[in-house]
Amino acid sequence: MEEKFCGVWGHMEEEYLRTTKPRLYNLLLEKGELEEYLTSYQKAYSNRAEKMAEKLAAERGVNAELYESDPLEWILATEKIQEEVHDTLEKEIQQ
Repeated sequence: MEEKFCGVWGHMEEEYLRTTKPRLYNLLLEKGELEEYLTSYQKAYSNRAEKMAEKLAAERGVNAELYESDPLEWILATEKIQEEVHDTLEKEIQQ
């Protein structure tokens, strides 16, 4: 079977299914529905991650004004937000 790219969230979900719900994983694989499922999962979690990051950025004042006044601070704050979002969603997937 050719491996398709399904993104970071899709790969996390695939690993979760493979290790904790092997019956479901194998069923999706046998039916040829795994790739579609993981692609859909990737899209949904990418959307959630984007919305969470936007909300955190707005709450913390990480905006164009900060970028103009202190680009380095903007970069550091943006990276911190991305890490927080990633950690939060990763924990959610693993539950």
